[in-house]
Amino acid sequence: MRLEKLLAFAFVAMCGGVLTFSLTRGQNPPPQPTEPAQPNSFPAPLQLGVTPAPDKFSKLSPLQQQMYLAAQRGADWLYRSNRPDGRFEYGFLPALKTKLEGDHFLRQAGAVFALARAAKFTGDERHAAVARQALLTLLLETSSTDVPGAKLLMRHTTLPSVAVNRLAAAGLLVLAINELPQPAGDLLEQSEELCNYIGRQLQADGSLCYWDNPADPQPNSDPEGINYYPGEALYALMRSQQHRPADWKKDVLRKSLAYYRPWWQKNKNMAFVTWQTAAYAEAYLATKEQAFADFVFEMSDWLCDLQYKTLDPRHPLWTGGFMAWVDGKPATTAPTINSVSYAEGLVEACRTARQAGDPQRHQKYKEAVQRSLQFAATLQYTEANTQHFADWYRPRLVGGFHASHQDGNLRIDYNQHAVSTMVQYLTYVTD
Repeated sequence: MRLEKLLAFAFVAMCGGVLTFSLTRGQNPPPQPTEPAQPNSFPAPLQLGVTPAPDKFSKLSPLQQQMYLAAQRGADWLYRSNRPDGRFEYGFLPALKTKLEGDHFLRQAGAVFALARAAKFTGDERHAAVARQALLTLLLETSSTDVPGAKLLMRHTTLPSVAVNRLAAAGLLVLAINELPQPAGDLLEQSEELCNYIGRQLQADGSLCYWDNPADPQPNSDPEGINYYPGEALYALMRSQQHRPADWKKDVLRKSLAYYRPWWQKNKNMAFVTWQTAAYAEAYLATKEQAFADFVFEMSDWLCDLQYKTLDPRHPLWTGGFMAWVDGKPATTAPTINSVSYAEGLVEACRTARQAGDPQRHQKYKEAVQRSLQFAATLQYTEANTQHFADWYRPRLVGGFHASHQDGNLRIDYNQHAVSTMVQYLTYVTD
């Protein structure tokens, strides 16, 4: 009897062990391979491109060093996200370890612009090569035609504006070409053709038509277009002046100012400020006409009042971001990566204030930019804050800027604005 009890106990113990082992196996699946074969996967190495000489880097303030490294990480992320077909991956959903669906020509062109700007600043040949190839890929989707009544060519996207807004596409492509380090002559010719298209969209009241035919009534399909597309095009005209100066481009800005300043005063919008500020800042630097500076200051002073400037114990991560503007009044909402695009305009306002001899405004705008960039830095994936991701997936994230502190998704336009702003800050605002 005693032997039977011992055998029964042994049998129960053995069954329990098998069951425990089975449950353990179910809870802990076999480890994934460290480098799974994946199409269009990022190169494994995570490295910065060109680092400034140690003696120069050491002279930067801690904030400037932080922004330099953040800009390089962001540019490297764009570089690694470029596909063999010349286009960039649109974005990623880190929580699901999958690509973000959706893409758009304008965001592709914006990414080229930012990468070209970073390459010119750092001298990174890798970034310059990828930006140039991506630009050539996008230019294949444009065509040139004769300007009626003139011996000129104008260029625009082959798709109509209902698919790809031609005015905005022309502006972003011109910006990308003129930000390249030493753009080739054929690219500058195409830049001028794109500028000719922008010039043709100028209407008698000074506005830029952002639909295909100025003779047609404004469509209802894109009512927010006025806050983005004209500003991008105007800024492009002025940036093209560095390689192909022309008086007619300044005249377009003068006529547009007469339209867009009163329009904005009646229809204040934060998105409008970024590109329009950049355009009129460049116009002021080129002409020294006070009317351009006055509008830059008017928009920038208004924008500064919408920034979270002081630490709120309830929302400590909001400092440096911007609240929203809803129904004609400020709205206390959580800031997003859009805040860095507003700082992009304030960098240009800093340039204007310095040239105009306005130290009070220069200091105010500079402090607003610095607060915003520090906020943006908290939205960048780094080696330190991605340790919980698999080793093989981490290169897709490091350097990318995500949407907010509640949204970790990545998109190329988030990086566009962050990298562009940081480079402009280091170029024009730092002492």
